[in-house]
Amino acid sequence: MRLLVKSSQQKQSGLTLLELLIAMAIGTLLILGATSMFIANKRVYKEVDFQGRLAENARFGMEMMIRDLRMTGFIGCAVQQDVVNNLAILDSGGEQDPQHLLSYVTKNTSQCSTGFSTTGCVQANAIEGRDAGTPEWLPSQSTDPTDTGLTLDANSDAFTVRFMEDTNTNLCTNMTSTSSDLIANNQSDTISIPSGLFISGGIFAAADCEATNIFQITANAAGTGGGVGPFELLHGTGSGGNPGNAVATLSKIYNAGTSTNCAASPVDIFIFRARRYFVGSEASIQDGRPALYRQTFEIDASNLGSGGLPEVFSERLIDGVENMQVLYGEDTSGDRVPNAYRTATNVDNWSNVVSVKLAVLFATVEQDFAAPADTKSDYQLLDSAPFDPTPAANDSRRRKIIEATVSLRNRQLSL
Repeated sequence: MRLLVKSSQQKQSGLTLLELLIAMAIGTLLILGATSMFIANKRVYKEVDFQGRLAENARFGMEMMIRDLRMTGFIGCAVQQDVVNNLAILDSGGEQDPQHLLSYVTKNTSQCSTGFSTTGCVQANAIEGRDAGTPEWLPSQSTDPTDTGLTLDANSDAFTVRFMEDTNTNLCTNMTSTSSDLIANNQSDTISIPSGLFISGGIFAAADCEATNIFQITANAAGTGGGVGPFELLHGTGSGGNPGNAVATLSKIYNAGTSTNCAASPVDIFIFRARRYFVGSEASIQDGRPALYRQTFEIDASNLGSGGLPEVFSERLIDGVENMQVLYGEDTSGDRVPNAYRTATNVDNWSNVVSVKLAVLFATVEQDFAAPADTKSDYQLLDSAPFDPTPAANDSRRRKIIEATVSLRNRQLSL
């Protein structure tokens, strides 16, 4: 037997130091490339997410305001009819306060609502504005206790719109006197009326082609069940909640006509909408960051058993709204085309406002600290002075100005 001896030349060779360094360098480059790609993709995702949320908030906020602006001044089938406000909305002088959310008087400037002073009567309108720096609107007209920590942004404008919204019900029984209850019914058998619509404290209006009367119903009118009428709308005084009716009579006796078809009645029952948009902030929410708010008059539908509790309250709509500027297109020649866009303080006659320009500064709710700080200090909204959203210290939020010009289509009708 021959013994095999393994020579030193047959030993396995390992990696040299140079080869090891080259392999480590290549591996490091691959890891860095993958990491860079991951970071870039994450950055793109965050950017798209931030921009998407910003655009979504802007679209939602603008659509809410534009929709209500387009409805401004809708009062029924005729544009020349009188609007009579029977609500007990009085100031210390016994006249309607035009800044009150529920104010709305006749378009005839020589006439005031039934039950109110006719001497020097102050007129309210379907749309009214407030320029920056005059925060008297809030919280004096709010009855919501949660509004105590809400402050109006001193640099932003605000506006109020008022209009009628169809309830899909008509007057179906002739009134015998101006104090008669209004007996309404569904416009069609296929239309179901919400059970919580006609409840005590609700603000409604009866309108035909001659006159519109705004009143507060003083008792629940739930109908026969399942959203089916008839609904008996009482409009007396002394009950029904805030603000109540100043008088129990309407300006006219409404006639439902001779047809047995309720849908053919010329008298519509509308729900009265009064909404105020403004920029505000609350210290307890989002660290006091500003937001778009809407102040409305609503009824607590959860309290149907004893009648709803009417209240004016403010709801936070969109976070990250930092400023809003508004200009009002006033028609001075009678052709229903705006001759000049003016601030609220400079509007001569709110009845002649036929369009509105809006400019709103939106910002992302969260900061992206990986992005450079926003050092821009001269955001220009319409013709207002340049606005600096971060005067104390710059932040890392995305911002965008959205502008819109809205025609008040109910004012465009020839008068």
